[in-house]
Amino acid sequence: MFKKTALLLALPATMLLAWACGDGDDDVAKNYSVTVTLITPEDIAITDITDLKIVAVNTTTGVEATLSDLNGDGLAMEASLTAGEYDFRASGTTDDFKLNGLTSVPVYEDKNVSIVLNIVSGDGLIFKEIYYTGVMSYYWKDGFFELYNNSDEVQYLDGLIVGIVDGGFGAPSAWADESGNLPNRYPLTNHAIYFPGSGTQYPVQPGEGVVVATVAINHSARELTDEDEASPVDLSHANWNIYIPAQASDIEVEGIPNTKVAHSLWGFDFMPGVNGAALILAKLPEGVSVENYIEDPNSFQKTPVSGTWNQLMIPHEYVIDGVDIVYPLEGQQYKRLLPSEDIGMAWVYGKGGPGTSSAYSGKSLRRKVISITAEGKVVYKDTNNSSEDFIIGGQTPTPGVHPVKID
Repeated sequence: MFKKTALLLALPATMLLAWACGDGDDDVAKNYSVTVTLITPEDIAITDITDLKIVAVNTTTGVEATLSDLNGDGLAMEASLTAGEYDFRASGTTDDFKLNGLTSVPVYEDKNVSIVLNIVSGDGLIFKEIYYTGVMSYYWKDGFFELYNNSDEVQYLDGLIVGIVDGGFGAPSAWADESGNLPNRYPLTNHAIYFPGSGTQYPVQPGEGVVVATVAINHSARELTDEDEASPVDLSHANWNIYIPAQASDIEVEGIPNTKVAHSLWGFDFMPGVNGAALILAKLPEGVSVENYIEDPNSFQKTPVSGTWNQLMIPHEYVIDGVDIVYPLEGQQYKRLLPSEDIGMAWVYGKGGPGTSSAYSGKSLRRKVISITAEGKVVYKDTNNSSEDFIIGGQTPTPGVHPVKID
């Protein structure tokens, strides 16, 4: 159940967010008034929420307008919202929960906008870093992701699924309905992998990271031709190797354990693509093994429209972390994850900076560091908003290495 709280914008005495109307000149971009209504989960009042923030993002230009919390008395801000297509993102925290909400609305007239706040997922393990871009010439086998225990309790890898969410490239998801709403189950593409174990075989201590390599070798030592560039990573010390037995070109690495394959559709390697894709980390309900889950026909669904593939589906409530990686070009950034997993989006720029493809740039996405304890434990930012949690644009990959200062 949910309950509504209207934010009446732009007048400090009320909770009105007003973006004033334009001057009527057709040659000048018009601005419009927007009234935002937050719909909170049952038993959570708007006054229970701290750090409440609403951001309106023009999805064509990337321009943002932000509202700030005024000591719990409401939101007030005078700003100008130019006509266009917008994502309205809301976030906040209570004593017990983190909350996120997202709605996409075209603003070409005065609007009433409702944002449903959801209790966000989270279970200690997060994606600390994801490297997927590769280097020239067309070398992508040096990819990796690193999981990190951001909590104060031991977490376990056993049975966790890592998947690449389907949705197309630089275009709206074929899985969305006519209104653009994404489904409550995530369709996995490429190869879905998981960690073996009976439940407690593979612990990750608080403050520890686990590097999972596409191929766990020293990629920086590969022999180069005149057209090649050196890889920035040595993955010979990775904790796990992603091995796809069905692919003859894939290899096992002595001394490094393999992940297992839950379901395969295509591809030589576990690969989000050099321009990225949404990744999820999922945990099945207690007592349900991966083997049992994939034996159930209800765990699969045919691809919309074409019906080409039977895709493994993961209910969103099973997701413990997700990063919505999108194409870096403005106007071609479309979400694949629900706000409960990631209210924002993240991307890597190419070598030419903003407006260039991330392909073969040699850059990774890494979370920002928000604190380092006296004992030296790094705490990464985790608000389920990758637009703010990650260093947008990318950085030099750092597998297994944690920063010594706050970002």
